[in-house]
Amino acid sequence: MPGESTATSDVHEYYPAHLTSETFESIYNTIVGLKFPMEVARVLELRYLINHTVDAYAEPLPTPDYREFRDALQTVIDGVGIDNKRHSERLLRILSMMRELHYVYSIKTRDTENALRAEMTDNRQRRQRGVRYALGLTLAAILCAILWLGLPALDWPIKVLTAAFALGAWLYLRTLPALDRALAELEKRMSLLQRHRVRSIHWRLLAQKLSLLLGFKRSSEVEVFIIDTEQHDYSPSHLRH
Repeated sequence: MPGESTATSDVHEYYPAHLTSETFESIYNTIVGLKFPMEVARVLELRYLINHTVDAYAEPLPTPDYREFRDALQTVIDGVGIDNKRHSERLLRILSMMRELHYVYSIKTRDTENALRAEMTDNRQRRQRGVRYALGLTLAAILCAILWLGLPALDWPIKVLTAAFALGAWLYLRTLPALDRALAELEKRMSLLQRHRVRSIHWRLLAQKLSLLLGFKRSSEVEVFIIDTEQHDYSPSHLRH
């Protein structure tokens, strides 16, 4: 984060400053991929990010579908082993927020994928047209050159046509490398989107990681964080970006 010491930036990745649908993918993958113990700075950083976001979260109206979803989540939370009712309700609110963020994120990634597919289709069609026009103009230039040799009386008009057709073919051909580079970039973006896309939430794993990260669950087998005060600065200004 801004203002981090060099030593700190060497040992862990940067986190987005806000948890939104745009940053949902990186934060979700970070949480479910947590390995304990962690540096205390990372624990507090993620705690602040999650708590700050959920405090501003407005839950949707209690429709039958939403109540059913909350009941299912409560079953997951009970299975994790959180006894404190306040912590259980807080985790339920956080998981509900993650569901809403994932819903918006899913729509945006779907729209992005559709847009990329449309651009790739348009690129391929433009390339096919470019190849077709280049071949047609090349053939026309060859025919004009043959007429040029066979009809000396039409010397200058044939020369002009030959040059025009040859120039047209060259202009179409020179667009092909740029189209190929653009297609390769689009394919790279599509590959990244599909490889990292969060298609569904692993609720039990997410609840387990969050319960440990936020201190809602104590486990004698898991040490959540380690403290190394000699190497890192954990001042509030540093932790809160």
